[in-house]
Order: sequence, then C-alpha cells, then structure tokens
Amino acid sequence: MSRRGDFDTLSLDVFSQLRSDILSGRIPPGERLKPTHLRERFDVSVGVVREALTRLTEQNLATGEYNKGFRVVSLTYPELVSITAARVLNECAALRTAIEIGDLTWETNVVAAHHRMTASTPTPGDPASYDVFAEAHKNFHFALLDGCQNPYMIDICSRLFAASEIYRRWSAPQIKHRNAAAEHLAIMESSLARNADDAVEHYRQHIQLTSDLIEELLQSQDAGES
Repeated sequence: MSRRGDFDTLSLDVFSQLRSDILSGRIPPGERLKPTHLRERFDVSVGVVREALTRLTEQNLATGEYNKGFRVVSLTYPELVSITAARVLNECAALRTAIEIGDLTWETNVVAAHHRMTASTPTPGDPASYDVFAEAHKNFHFALLDGCQNPYMIDICSRLFAASEIYRRWSAPQIKHRNAAAEHLAIMESSLARNADDAVEHYRQHIQLTSDLIEELLQSQDAGES
C-alpha cells in the first residue's frame, strides 16, 4: 500500500530525495528515471512520483519527453559554456549592485554565511557532508547577491545557479588542484571593502575556473569512453 499523506508533502519529499541523489552522483547523469520503479522505492503513487519528476525538470536536473519518459540531465560542454556565460553576466551584475547599495545587515549576512561555509568543509567519501557544504556554499553566494535588493535578478541568478549545481557537484570530489577557500575569501574581502571592480573580477574568475576544470573532466571522460 502506498504511503498516505498530503500529495504536495509526499511529492516534495520524493523530489528532495531524488534531487540529493542526482546532485551527489548516486543517480548518474543520463540515467533513466522510471516512475514505476520510483513508485516502489518510495512507496507512493505514480502521480506523486510524476509531480516530483516535474519539479526536477523545472530545476534543470532532469528532462522529460513525451513517450520517452524522464532522465537525469546529461552533462555537455556546450550547455556548460552557456550556463557559465549567463551566470557571469547576471551574478556579476547582481554583485556589483549589492556592493553599491548593500547595508550593514548585508555585510553581516555575508560574513556569517562565509563562516558557516568554511565550517562545513566536505569529507571525502561522505556524501552527506557534500550536501551540507553545498547548501552552505549556495547560501554564501546568495548572501553576497541578495544585497542587490532585486528579486527578479535574484530569481534569474537562482535558476542559473541551480542549473550549474549538478556540474559542480559531479566534479567537486574529482577536482584536487584548486584553492576554493582562498577564492571565496578574496570575493568576500573585496566585496566588504566596496571594491566592486576587484570583487566582480574575483567572482568572474571563480565561476570561470570551475567551468574550465569541469571541461577538463568532461573531455577526459569522453576520451575514456572513445
């Protein structure tokens, strides 16, 4: 018998678990998401599963096609380039505005978010710790951007960040040769110093370096499969 409960609550629960599985790599890119199998796994109705899958497509974590069903998104270099370009354009604009008009509360929130992020360093081999860090990492970025005080701009940034997150989460355990902590610190310090040009450049380099490192991994993967 399927689990009983509010439809929206159950679908959100299934969505949250699937989202975590996808971002952690427990369900790999390109994997089919079969409603009948997921119904059995979560002991819910197919309707609940389909609603959860629809939510995943809205966050660009899955694709759905008529008569083809749902799949976890595949990671491709052209899409990565497009997402990166859009993130640089929008997030850097939001950060520049935040630096111009952000108040003391904004500064306090940025410092607090940075502290929580540095205290949440993931442990290799512990998927749960990557989930915790991912949330703290996102909160730091948006503590910076929220200072722009433009909900429409933040919404765009949030959608783009979500689209890029599967790439970052997939690659993070494999990337060893970077100092992301130093990158985040440089972004924060230049932002709080109200040096918009330096802060935006540090932020741009941070996003671009992530993209470049992921590109290397994708090329290596393609070479291994050929």
